[in-house]
Amino acid sequence: MKKKRVLKIIRRYYNRLDKKSRQMSPGYAPKVIHQFRTKYKQLKAFLHMVHVPGIPGKLKDFYHQLGILRDLQLQEQYTRNDAPHLPSYRKIIHKQAEQSKSQLADILVKKPVKKARKKTLIAVKSGFSHKRYQRYLESQTAAVQEILQPESYSDADLHTIRKLFKELSNNEQLKKSPLQDQLGAFQDKRNALRLFRQYHPARMSKKERVYLEKKEKALVAEKKTMKAQLIRELKSIL
Repeated sequence: MKKKRVLKIIRRYYNRLDKKSRQMSPGYAPKVIHQFRTKYKQLKAFLHMVHVPGIPGKLKDFYHQLGILRDLQLQEQYTRNDAPHLPSYRKIIHKQAEQSKSQLADILVKKPVKKARKKTLIAVKSGFSHKRYQRYLESQTAAVQEILQPESYSDADLHTIRKLFKELSNNEQLKKSPLQDQLGAFQDKRNALRLFRQYHPARMSKKERVYLEKKEKALVAEKKTMKAQLIRELKSIL
């Protein structure tokens, strides 16, 4: 791949990110967040493939903060039908989401996409190598084979597999499959469970505490069942 084409692709990715970033504030709609994060991951995967330094500075911070807000929004949605039973918990989650939006606004005003774009293009002009790009392509088959053959699969292993599959599909080296969506859904279960444990209200009624504990236990069971199914499917493709 020639440097001129690499620069053209990177500019296109950054233009899409810039467009989505301008649609963010003030509402931070889940759909726009998802679209921005998807395009960010595509850019990150491409930069990794062409052996250019990763996405710099404030844009990376913006992406991670968007991930925090996304998890909180999903948690609000996940517990929507439980609102009468979890008033204190949902109040904390909503408060955290609003704080996250405020932090995002502080980053966004500094124009992180445009600044990152400039740094990335400079890095490509001075550091892109076609040989390193070829070595990346040659290494991917071995990477997939290695990652699919652990002695056991931890939650972290499944997350690593998901990230590798996503990078390969973003670079059109692997056809996206329902398995990737299932790995994503499993990670969402992990995040939901983490948020249940992280934001226990200091003050809540006994009735709400019992309900929250039951909700956590049910989620643990769902996650366990999903993990077993994922492991069976991963082993079947070896």
